Amino acid sequence: MKISLAWKWVIASLLIESLMLTLMVIKNVDQLKNNLSTQTYIRLDEQKILLQSALVAPIAQMDYATIDAILKETKAISTIDYMVVVDNQNNCISSVGWSDCKNLPTVEFDPFSENSLEDERFDTSIPITLFSQTLGKVYLGLSTKFYIQAKEEMIIRSIIIALIELLLSAFLLITVSKWIIKNLVKLTHTANAIALGDYSQRIDLGDSKETLQLQESFNLMAINIEKNIENLKLSNEKEKKLFEKLKSQLEKNYEQDLLLKHQTRMAIIGEMLNNIAHQWRQPLNAITIQLSSLKLKKELDLLEDKDISDTADSVMKYANYLSNTIDDFRNFMKVNPQKEHFSIQNCFNKAVEIVSASLKNNDINLDITKSKGELFIDGIMNELTQVFINILNNSKDILNEKNIEHKVIQISFYKQNDKLIITIQDNAGGVEESIIDKVFDPYFTTKHKSQGTGIGLYMSSKIIHEHFSGEIIVKNEDIEYEKRVYKGAKFYIILPI
Repeated sequence: MKISLAWKWVIASLLIESLMLTLMVIKNVDQLKNNLSTQTYIRLDEQKILLQSALVAPIAQMDYATIDAILKETKAISTIDYMVVVDNQNNCISSVGWSDCKNLPTVEFDPFSENSLEDERFDTSIPITLFSQTLGKVYLGLSTKFYIQAKEEMIIRSIIIALIELLLSAFLLITVSKWIIKNLVKLTHTANAIALGDYSQRIDLGDSKETLQLQESFNLMAINIEKNIENLKLSNEKEKKLFEKLKSQLEKNYEQDLLLKHQTRMAIIGEMLNNIAHQWRQPLNAITIQLSSLKLKKELDLLEDKDISDTADSVMKYANYLSNTIDDFRNFMKVNPQKEHFSIQNCFNKAVEIVSASLKNNDINLDITKSKGELFIDGIMNELTQVFINILNNSKDILNEKNIEHKVIQISFYKQNDKLIITIQDNAGGVEESIIDKVFDPYFTTKHKSQGTGIGLYMSSKIIHEHFSGEIIVKNEDIEYEKRVYKGAKFYIILPI
């Protein structure tokens, strides 16, 4: 069962007040104890002085009758339970209210200790001395009943006052809470109406200062909600129009993306045909020379069976090489979306096999630093091979364009923490700092339009980011080759393992 806010407030307030009243009673009882303790010690000191002056002479003279009279007169005080006088040998001389002189009570030091309150008596002793010589001692029992009675009366009186105060507080709290809850109920009904769509609702909470401020704040909130709803409706209409525009733009972007993929594919095919031409040029030249030599020997009538056999073997060797080259390029161009666990080194070697003839024909040396161990990664091998080919071709083109005398491309593979890093750097002088941040943008190229489309590095960046969850960056750094220091563009391919 849920308790209303008003009753929660009343109960919480009464609990707090009860706690405060309880603490007050405890403090009063403690104060009573301290006051009575002080009074007890004061009276005890007075009794010490009186008994000391009254008993010193009778004890010294062994006047037992006078001692008995003094004890009986002192015992008449209501707070004294018993008195026992002993000499300096601890022999009982006289007693009032105590029968067993051989078994005297243990002296206590706190009139309100547990033992004193339990037997309702504070046991103490007063020495009787004359010129620093002890003549005897008076055992004295002071009653603690007065404290127990006063404590009980105070607790009862405090409880009665607390109950009356709690009843009055409860009545006042309930009255105030009903007045407050009345306004809260109004607020709730109005808020519900606004929540259901009736934004014209306003509230009237009376003319008190606090409720007037609440009323003004709530009504201002309702006005703002009403305005915001209207603004949201207008914004919703604008968003619908914007959505239609975005939808149209997305369709255009999709078409442009298809066009970009087609252009990328054609660029790859063009690069492959160029690489095939480089790969085939030497074997075809060799076959042409072999066959021309064979024809010349026949015309000169110098042809022998061995020449035919040797030429046939040589042509077959070059034909097999050409066939294998076609197989390599066909395998690379296959569309294979299946991910696999492959070696980075093997992937790079595959790229080198495709571009090696082109690099060799342009007098470009590859300086490869292999990793200490085999490095493996998950992904589509042909896609990463294409990235390597794009960067190698980019370096080849810039090296030829800059007409560098000693051309080199340095490659390194290494593992750093949970990252696999491949670096590819040429010695062509680097990229201008003003455009280095744009080299991965689509259609951005520093080459003549007849030499490049600017999509190779863009597609490489897209493959690394989207298909390998990696990162590709380029920096201008120094490179050392044949004891000379050059500056060149260094590509970092960072792949998570």
